[in-house]
Amino acid sequence: MNYFLAQALNNQWANHRLLTACAQLSEAEYAAPRTGFFPSIQGTLCHILEVDRYYLTALEGDRDGQIKDFSETLAFAQLKESQTRADRQLLALCESLRERDLARCVELVRVDGVVRERIDRLLLHLFEHQIHHRGQVHGMLSGTGIKPPQLDEFFLDCDRPFRQQEERQLRLNEGHVWRDYLPD
Repeated sequence: MNYFLAQALNNQWANHRLLTACAQLSEAEYAAPRTGFFPSIQGTLCHILEVDRYYLTALEGDRDGQIKDFSETLAFAQLKESQTRADRQLLALCESLRERDLARCVELVRVDGVVRERIDRLLLHLFEHQIHHRGQVHGMLSGTGIKPPQLDEFFLDCDRPFRQQEERQLRLNEGHVWRDYLPD
């Protein structure tokens, strides 16, 4: 099984669910002040995208691209389109990974200099970051009239009936998730 591809597909699916719920908000509700580290749904979703873009740039080996200011305050439609694109980019990257790639290091441009991180650790960090902040948006949605979506699933067979429509929308092939790595 390609664990990182499974994580990227689950990440895409969870983002799809969360953004589908958030699409029901008015722009005023989307941007309204709320309790959270980034004190609005808009701020939190924009932060998720900002960090995705930064790490994807690093994972592609683009040191100069990492210097770009990825922080933007986006209207919901633009945020959704950009997050969907980032999710597809992460999927393609994880699909292309081979066992030998995971221990390879990439360079991260930080305020205090350049550091090197292993790809596997960087990806795990990125997935954890996504989960953490999606949970914050989930909590913020609880303060609106929109029901927060179920986000704590991971492709269990018994839950398949509850996600079939989303799988079709995303063209998600679960058989692809559970295949073994291709040989090096």
